[in-house]
Amino acid sequence: MLNPQARCLYCFSEKNYRPHLKICLKCLKSEPSFDRLAAVFEYAGPAATLVKHLKYANQSYLAEGIGAFLAYQFYQLKWPIPDLIVPVPLSPTHRFSRGYNQSELISIALGKIIGSPVKQILKRRSGDFSQASLDRTQRREMEGSTFFLQKNALVQDQTILLIDDVLTTGTTLKRCAEVLWEKAPKNLYGLTFCRAAE
Repeated sequence: MLNPQARCLYCFSEKNYRPHLKICLKCLKSEPSFDRLAAVFEYAGPAATLVKHLKYANQSYLAEGIGAFLAYQFYQLKWPIPDLIVPVPLSPTHRFSRGYNQSELISIALGKIIGSPVKQILKRRSGDFSQASLDRTQRREMEGSTFFLQKNALVQDQTILLIDDVLTTGTTLKRCAEVLWEKAPKNLYGLTFCRAAE
């Protein structure tokens, strides 16, 4: 399990991390997308296998255990209990083909443990393609218009926790955060099960 004390508060990187500032050089030079961002494991070994089986082997029941790991890390982080947990959405095409949104299932499992409601208020436009085959540069070039907020979504003055399975370049989470910040939440946190190696 990744140690929050050894990583940047805003991107959870250990690269160029400055312990006395609790921030990395990259985040020091730019405005962070989240009040705090964290992950539970590196995307390697058993953790990566769990994610792959959840996403590609129709083993949706694995979300319960993954949600429990997220809850454990969440309590280690000592973040406030969110008013709302928001899963990163899949496009309608991918949700139909997979049969479920893995991030939503993980969010529901986490929500049961920490006592927060889960709402799929973020939407992803149809025709969006899978990022699994993209390299880091291509991921970063994803268009910002991929995500949008559901009409009448209540976000203002709320503490929001955004959940995804894997943090690779951070592009997906950043795009989601940009959409959520437009509706003036009080705080915005991000938590993923895995973080890809840099």
